[in-house]
Amino acid sequence: MRHRPIGRVEDYTVPFLVSAGFTLFFGFMIVAALWGWGAVLLVSVTLDRLIARLRR
Repeated sequence: MRHRPIGRVEDYTVPFLVSAGFTLFFGFMIVAALWGWGAVLLVSVTLDRLIARLRR
């Protein structure tokens, strides 16, 4: 069995880093959007309770 010499292989480092960067970026955007909804909900519940307490 003869072995052929291995030639040059494609360098996929840059496409991998770009794909990983986009994945992380959009993942962080999803987390930020969910935190935004959570913050709105937290502030609205807090203000509702504060206003109800001040009316008493």
